[in-house]
Amino acid sequence: MDRYLTFLEQIKVVRHREDAALAALNIYKKLNMHDWLPYVYRSGTERVLIMGQGMLHDIFTSMSELKLYDIARISALKRKILDPFDPDLDLSEVDNWDVILAELENMGWGKFTRDREEVMIEYLGVPIVFLRGYLETLFKVEFSVHQTRSGEVYVLSKEKDTTEVWR
Repeated sequence: MDRYLTFLEQIKVVRHREDAALAALNIYKKLNMHDWLPYVYRSGTERVLIMGQGMLHDIFTSMSELKLYDIARISALKRKILDPFDPDLDLSEVDNWDVILAELENMGWGKFTRDREEVMIEYLGVPIVFLRGYLETLFKVEFSVHQTRSGEVYVLSKEKDTTEVWR
């Protein structure tokens, strides 16, 4: 471990080994199941619910696309207020999108690959309209959605920046 921290300092990935250790502990706290009580499981500020994929599909298909989009936007706004990211992190900057995409990937939303202003999504766990509303609100952009022939891979392409909070 000591050699690895020294290596990270030498290649200037971290300024001090203490920074690396603190970052690792924060990630561990966020992703580790630390609150296992009977009937309640938590990971960081999230509550873990395990449900069948069919049940989740039934919930999402019972709502219109407009309703799903609006719910996603409300969720993103709440996320920004109640559980803010690093205050210095500007999510409208494309290079910072990876922070959110990694978090969503770690929480099981799907697999995300970013190439400049495009995001490829595989194994999506929520409807694309929900994801689009969530990311557009966090990133303050509008995306166009492209789907592959197989229907299992989506690409979100940035169309333009937005300044509005709500439509």
